[in-house]
This record gives sequence, structure tokens and C-alpha cells, in this order.
Amino acid sequence: MPHETLQDESTNGRRTSLLSFYLATLLSAIALSVVGSDQPLRKPLLSLAVAGAGAAVWFLLRFLRSNDERERQINYRALTFAFTGTLILPSLWAFCRVSVSIPFRGWVYPLLWSFCGALA
Repeated sequence: MPHETLQDESTNGRRTSLLSFYLATLLSAIALSVVGSDQPLRKPLLSLAVAGAGAAVWFLLRFLRSNDERERQINYRALTFAFTGTLILPSLWAFCRVSVSIPFRGWVYPLLWSFCGALA
């Protein structure tokens, strides 16, 4: 029985870390979206966004450390793929936009980032 209890505590800790990661990421994204150019709360909101992003990185690393070796390999491969895709697709879009003179559309970058996130 003690082994099952230990495994349940480990699983709950991993879920808590992952949920905290998503909440910190969401907090950071909300703080960045609220920031305007003339607001008196601009610096505190940017500070909150940076703190949220730092917390998200910390929670992600905490989650990744709790995995066994096989899960670590899978997660690191997925993160490598997601980082590479997030780097390459917007870079290709920017290159095409400069070379072909495509007019800027504000919805393209979030669409590309969402696509890269879905691939991961």
C-alpha cells in the first residue's frame, strides 16, 4: 500500500506543477495583452508579465524533473520540435513578407504560434 500512496502523491505533484505552469503562462499572457502604451500601470503589468513568465519556466522545469527517463526523452524531443517549429515558421513568414512584399496582417503571427503549439 505505501507504494501506491507514494505514486499518488507523485502524480498529484506533477499535476500541480503542470497546472501551475499553465496558470502562470495564462497570467503572463493576460498581463501582456492588457498593457497599453499610455497606461500608468504599464511598468507593474510588464513586471507581472515577466514574473509570470519566470514562474512558468520554473514550474515547467519542476514538472520535467519529476519525470522518469523515458518521459524526459519524450518531453525534451517535443520541446525541441516545438522550439524549432516556432523559430522556423515565423522566420519563413517574415522572409516571405520582406521578399514578396506581403501586406502585414495582425492575425498571422498568433495563427502561426498556435499552429506551432498544436504541432508540439
